[in-house]
Amino acid sequence: MPLAHAILKHETADLNEIVERYIAEIHATLQDNLLGIYLRGSLASGDFIPASSDIDLLAATVKRVGPVEFTDLLEMHARIAALPNAYANRVEIAYIEREALKQYKPGQTFPTLGQGEELTWSEHPANWLLERWMVREQGIPLYGPDPRTLIDPISTAEIRQAIRSLLGYWETWAQEPDDPDWLLVKGHQAYVIETMCRALYALENGELAGKAQAAAWASAALPEPWRTLVAASQTWRTSKQIDEDNAKVMLAFVHWTAEQTIAG
Repeated sequence: MPLAHAILKHETADLNEIVERYIAEIHATLQDNLLGIYLRGSLASGDFIPASSDIDLLAATVKRVGPVEFTDLLEMHARIAALPNAYANRVEIAYIEREALKQYKPGQTFPTLGQGEELTWSEHPANWLLERWMVREQGIPLYGPDPRTLIDPISTAEIRQAIRSLLGYWETWAQEPDDPDWLLVKGHQAYVIETMCRALYALENGELAGKAQAAAWASAALPEPWRTLVAASQTWRTSKQIDEDNAKVMLAFVHWTAEQTIAG
């Protein structure tokens, strides 16, 4: 099967170069074990910010990645990350075999790469049920069949349960306000606020929305002071400034979002 070329909504030479490089390198590494490569996340949903967004991919394999394949993939990712390209180290990907891709089951591990990290075997938490929904409903095939032929339909009840599970994690973390990881630059604060908006939107509507869509909905639907906070956060998305007062308000919004989940 020839490689497919996705029509990217934010075409730049660096972005297209890295996407094309990944298609070719994954294909060369996995060969007959490669079933499909899918663009997911902000590039697929139309929320991509060239200055800060990741390139999110999912690779479907025929069978589980073996030890030799994993070593080859590890070396391949390190090689690409070292390229002189603005997006070379901003790729996130997981390799999931066909049988496991059909339905999310907790406790399973897969070769997974986070932005700026090394490929490793990682357990996939509940957000990977949501990732499957996004690949199935919004994913762009770069290579391989329609993702709807690989991933079973995901119900609104499953989406809401996954959201509740993830918000439990956020609430637990928010109980540690002195954790230095909470002292985020304003661009990352906006990401946290948008994540809460997406969670609230999914609980209300039973489906996922992109960051911009969820923020627009929250700016109209939520009570004050959260409407104003969400609207203001949309101007922070590329800011590298650290603002401790904003961080406190962001944490309050995380707590409030979790409380609405429990109440609902």
